[in-house]
Amino acid sequence: MELSPATSHSQRALAAIVLTDAVGFSARMSVDEEGTLALIQRDLELISRLCDRYEGQVLKSTGDGLLMSFVSAVQAVSCSQEIQKELAHLADGLPPGEYLQHRIGIHLGDVLFSHSDVLGNGVNIAARLQTQSSPGGICISQTVYDVVKARLDLHLTFLGPLRLKNIKEPVPAYEIPPVAQMETVLKAAEPSTPDYLTQAIAALQNDPNARRIKKLIFGTCKNTWENDPTVLAQFELQGLINKLLQRYDSLDALETGFNAIIARLNRQGEYLAVASRILAVMQPVYEQRSHEGETAETETAVSYQSIAAYLEQNPERLRIKKLLYAIVHETWENNPRVLNPQEMTHLVEQLHDRAPTAEDLTYHLDRIIKRLNRQDRYREVARFIGDALQPLYAPEDETALSVSREHPMPLTSPTMFSTQNSGGTGTTGDLMTTVTRLESLDSFSADETMAQPPPAPPPNPALSQEPRSRNRANLYSLRLEIMRYTNPLRAKILLLSTVRSPFAFTPQDWLTLKTKTLDELLQETFTYCASYADLESKLTIISHCLENADDNAQAASAILKAMKPFYPVSAASTSTVSPT
Repeated sequence: MELSPATSHSQRALAAIVLTDAVGFSARMSVDEEGTLALIQRDLELISRLCDRYEGQVLKSTGDGLLMSFVSAVQAVSCSQEIQKELAHLADGLPPGEYLQHRIGIHLGDVLFSHSDVLGNGVNIAARLQTQSSPGGICISQTVYDVVKARLDLHLTFLGPLRLKNIKEPVPAYEIPPVAQMETVLKAAEPSTPDYLTQAIAALQNDPNARRIKKLIFGTCKNTWENDPTVLAQFELQGLINKLLQRYDSLDALETGFNAIIARLNRQGEYLAVASRILAVMQPVYEQRSHEGETAETETAVSYQSIAAYLEQNPERLRIKKLLYAIVHETWENNPRVLNPQEMTHLVEQLHDRAPTAEDLTYHLDRIIKRLNRQDRYREVARFIGDALQPLYAPEDETALSVSREHPMPLTSPTMFSTQNSGGTGTTGDLMTTVTRLESLDSFSADETMAQPPPAPPPNPALSQEPRSRNRANLYSLRLEIMRYTNPLRAKILLLSTVRSPFAFTPQDWLTLKTKTLDELLQETFTYCASYADLESKLTIISHCLENADDNAQAASAILKAMKPFYPVSAASTSTVSPT
């Protein structure tokens, strides 16, 4: 087992520290030294390999354990879970004398990397937490739990504030139980209600029109039509339906998604019938999800701004923009005058909407790059994009980033991209010169070709004075935008206060808020505030009347920005914002 080199000079850093320890190692050595050494060597090599897979660093061996560090707490916990899972698999069916059990402790804190060692209170806490874990379990601090709880599906036991040896303050901690114990808990928690999702998938797979069903579901998930059977075969129907359920939280929203993609097809009547069949089959699934309350509102836990800033630092930022722009707009653009004004943050956000999973991102990147001349150069750029966007995706999704994983490399490597023979900004020769629209390269059959939009009519001055506002009948996109930029609960409190009276945080107020969905409050706000200027005035005033005025003002600003397109321009133009 080869240990990863540590830093060559002392430096402080925030890191997730993981420490493993073999249970009863000394006692086992006194009974069977040779056999125990063979077991610990095997286990430590396994742990080291998994650490490398999750982009961690083995700092040193403690004899019967390893001290590791991770930049990401999510990766530290995910790696530790995989370690215990693999070790449990090795021990399955063996007598106790033929395997070792390990404890793991994890803490996130400020540590000092010095030569071949790591020092600091964070290391001490991780070491003490390891002793509190059950054999085969993982003990994490409250700090780690707060970071990973929104990203990982964990079944934990709260151990309370622990008084650890040589640690001044009590450390609240949680335990992830051993794998065998976890499997028992999960099996006991399996629902006894009918699995309508499994039934729906089976019904759609066995439907006589299954081929078109899969095409329509794929097109709605990916926002692009695909006729190539070899491409469609790479995607399981169950995975595509799971993505539909993530993206469309109601049957009405799903129908809107189907209609949007069908509007771009030639044989719309046939695919409307296919959509009706899917909706009928999926109706019990949505009813079950609604009954069980599984469609809770969530927020993206990572910062688009931080990812965009990281992408901007790369010398190949123009090519990065080209790929992002191509995925978002389905058009290849070489003109720097068009690309430079594009905000990287906005492109990342739009990309995440278009590619909500790592599998989607890989699909879109591969689909575009295979049409380029400089494929090797752009695959390097794609790998960097995949690495940068990893925090947007769940850990189990990261293996799907095949573009970025094909040739792993450090994120901060200064030699990530070579400028040799780059041709300057690469504004010409990147795409086959005869192609101006990516869709034109797709192979469509005669009956399902994407319909080209009709030529735009000449502008009518009488109509151009009053552009239409967005349709208020379907507020799905509005709700998503509000949830993306502010806390949904704070948004509901502000909207309820706007249409009724300032929220006083009384039991009655909370009861009233609980009975209102975000959609209902938005519709009431549109009715109560006839113009955008009226909304801006009332919402601004109410945000200063409630507690935490600064947070309220930020939330109010996000709500105003999201709701403005749903007001007619003539009503919105009375706002105090000056035109640019």
